[in-house]
Amino acid sequence: MFISTIQSMASLPSFQASPIDTVVVAFEGFSLRSEAKQPIDSLADWKAACERHGLKMAVNALKLFMEEEVDGLERFLQALKDVDVDAIYYADEGVFEIAQRLGLQEKLVYQPETLVTNTPDVCFYLDLGVKSVSLAHELSLEEIVGIVQNCPQAEILIHGYFSILYSRRPLVTNYLRHIGKEKKSDRYDLVEQTRDEAMPVLEDESGTHVFSAEPIQSLDYIQALYDAGVRRFRLDSLFLNDEEIIEAAKAYAAVLAGGQPARPLAGSDRWYGQTTVKKKVD
Repeated sequence: MFISTIQSMASLPSFQASPIDTVVVAFEGFSLRSEAKQPIDSLADWKAACERHGLKMAVNALKLFMEEEVDGLERFLQALKDVDVDAIYYADEGVFEIAQRLGLQEKLVYQPETLVTNTPDVCFYLDLGVKSVSLAHELSLEEIVGIVQNCPQAEILIHGYFSILYSRRPLVTNYLRHIGKEKKSDRYDLVEQTRDEAMPVLEDESGTHVFSAEPIQSLDYIQALYDAGVRRFRLDSLFLNDEEIIEAAKAYAAVLAGGQPARPLAGSDRWYGQTTVKKKVD
């Protein structure tokens, strides 16, 4: 199964013609790490359009919700139930509690970015009745294989930029004010003094997000992941576009079919060959 974020409803025909069978849609007020959040009143239209094109629809509900947002969250989850979305990505345990009351727990995919790093982590959430659990993006191939052999329902990100830091604070705005400047964009790049690579930074109404300097790409590892038992492969189009993510999915599908991709994919696969935790002396 190839799962991908989507930025425009106009891209649905192209997704239909690709190996991708599930699209993840972001909505204003409830989603994180997206530059293409859709208005809430388009929810039913999105579901209908996905059905017309033979695609499953998942929803990005990854926001961390404050107490005053809980009533709105419950209304949103009820709306997702009413249109019968196929999956709901979440990171806040409050989402699980409300979804469970609404009978939606079997549609949930737990995606906390960096927290799921071992088999007991995955089993804990699967035992709650959720559909799947997204593994931490920094895991090596060996670590992923060890988990998936025990928990084949686990999902991994195979393509795209991934979050390495999230703060609810407007860090970019605060820094620019400190040096006497004004914020003019939601997108910046961060270059540390000890590194040459630039890490994309996105600051929105939910806070500040810092991402990997380059997207992960998995062409040389996709077959090994499949052979290990991975069946849920996710692609993320943040800082890319729908066309690029569709071409990436075609490349992975070509490899799994025993062929060759039409062209090399940008990005790095270095994470697959390194351990998750390193000491300074290493």
